[in-house]
Amino acid sequence: MLKYFKCPDGIIRPIADCLAKCPRPEGRCLSLPTLTSIGSPRIWHGKPSTTQLLNPTRLEYLQITHDFSADPREFAFALLGTRHHQRLEAVAKKIEGMEAELVLKGEVSGILDLLEPINGSDQYRLIDYKTYGSYAVAKLLNDTQAGEYDRHKLALQLNNYRLMAQGLGFNVSELKAQCTVRDGGTFTAKRNGIVQNIYLIAVDILDDEDVTSYFSSKAIELLRALDKNILPPLCPYEERWGGRRCKGYCSVFMHCPEGAKVNKQEYKGG
Repeated sequence: MLKYFKCPDGIIRPIADCLAKCPRPEGRCLSLPTLTSIGSPRIWHGKPSTTQLLNPTRLEYLQITHDFSADPREFAFALLGTRHHQRLEAVAKKIEGMEAELVLKGEVSGILDLLEPINGSDQYRLIDYKTYGSYAVAKLLNDTQAGEYDRHKLALQLNNYRLMAQGLGFNVSELKAQCTVRDGGTFTAKRNGIVQNIYLIAVDILDDEDVTSYFSSKAIELLRALDKNILPPLCPYEERWGGRRCKGYCSVFMHCPEGAKVNKQEYKGG
């Protein structure tokens, strides 16, 4: 669980201390509401979510079983995404027939951003809101091998929401990802072939059994590791982003023997 903040002075401090009173002479690095929002604990309630199971099992296991730290300034885009969702949810709830921020419950949980009736029929279009950098959007748009992993993960997520929504009686026939481009309009975005600031991208409907099998096996793997307190196998190469995730994007690398080695840090045990 996220329990510590990495402060600008390089010191790691408990989030509770940071929120109570900043010990730095120059004061807080961000506003108190911002730090409070970022530092709110994500409590494990014993049931995995769809997004958790899309992540490597070892990563999720370590984040559940160990306290870790993060630089609050690295959550800037996550805050933007949350605000984006909230504004669209508020509008959707004023439109008749729309289902927004629908909480999905089952063996695996999830929150569905939007179910939109298609032309007044009994069929629905499932839309998930994303806030991505232009490179990530380019990989989703271009039907090349480079984006195959990203497209498949996105399809798994939306198809799992589809199956849960259908279990509630919604006839879902279309899946879309509405991607807002974080760096839209910049030279970098244009270089990546992204000329719009927002895209509505079609997502493939996968075989029901394949989707169910994926999430069921991932849930069993995570719950078994937690029950037996056994470190899961090393994250698959693709889920490690070829090693880049271990090096600069893993918050619990010090509790992973391979992660600690890659970062040349002391292994603190998993």
